[in-house]
Amino acid sequence: MIYANLVVQRMRDNRPFTPGAGPNGGDFFLPWRELRARFADAGIELNTPDRNEGREVAFELHLNAQRNLPSERPSYTFLYEDPLVRPLNANPAQLARYRLVFTWNEDLIDGQRFRRLEYPNDLTVKEVPGWDGRDLFCVMLASNKALRHPDPRNLHDKRIEAIRFFEAQAPQLFALYGRGWNIPAVQPGAWGRIRKRLHEWRARLQPDLKPFPSWRGSVHHKSEVLLRARFALCYENSRGAPGYLTEKIFDCFTTGCVPVYVGGPRATENIPRECYIDGDAFGSMAQLLQALQGIDEARFARYQHAMREFLLSPASTRYSNAHFCHTLVEGITADLAQLQPQAQPA
Repeated sequence: MIYANLVVQRMRDNRPFTPGAGPNGGDFFLPWRELRARFADAGIELNTPDRNEGREVAFELHLNAQRNLPSERPSYTFLYEDPLVRPLNANPAQLARYRLVFTWNEDLIDGQRFRRLEYPNDLTVKEVPGWDGRDLFCVMLASNKALRHPDPRNLHDKRIEAIRFFEAQAPQLFALYGRGWNIPAVQPGAWGRIRKRLHEWRARLQPDLKPFPSWRGSVHHKSEVLLRARFALCYENSRGAPGYLTEKIFDCFTTGCVPVYVGGPRATENIPRECYIDGDAFGSMAQLLQALQGIDEARFARYQHAMREFLLSPASTRYSNAHFCHTLVEGITADLAQLQPQAQPA
């Protein structure tokens, strides 16, 4: 058996392969469980580093670029976070230390050492409720957080703008879900982090305070809400580097909830326009609300049909867990084969 390390933050005891152990509950870690199974098919046992102590380890796979790389074995990385969140993911000197870099970031991809790989998603097509089976008009699922440093590409402020608009103009049509909304909006920078701590302390002392009246609490799995909603405000954390497209829009597709999407440059160029509503196409939140209220049952059904057709089409494959696992396993095992000493002819 060949052993390999998976480095995901500081996780130990094979936590990335544990069902329901991810930060968002549900199957957040499903891609890593499937990846472990695919490596096992190739004769490689993938573990967190603590599980491989005392063993000869063939390689390491890192989620995001890491500062410390082993000198005794090759390393590979999948750049999950945008450089706005993790600047190390765009540091040329650090990335040069990896044998292969897998990334969605079009600024880096060269088809050789830097290979394209999208965020993985469970794109299983399921039966979903239609228009009459949804009791929520519009929702947002997000955490109350901010970028570490102020940046004009930040989209957290746009989320707050949308939340406040609905709370003031159409509170009966909107519900907010996610973590951390029992305190005021988190701000970027050092002072923002200090204010967050102060607000959290105050919230413990005064739990009845509701800075966001639309907040309905956190959820174990996003589908609990998205299966009930007709529309979801689906804003990325930032405009991001070209190619930045996270799971948010696909969570809507697989639950039949029509996303109002706001993201980065060229993020949705490979997704049919009939599958989502472009949030940037409206001059104001009032115009967006008017457009949503103008969508009837027949048009909603057309959106659902387009989303389902996309999920069933070959065009969706690049965003799937299966493609994610195949690309990593094939790329890494082929590279390892090149590192093996060539047999000398007799």
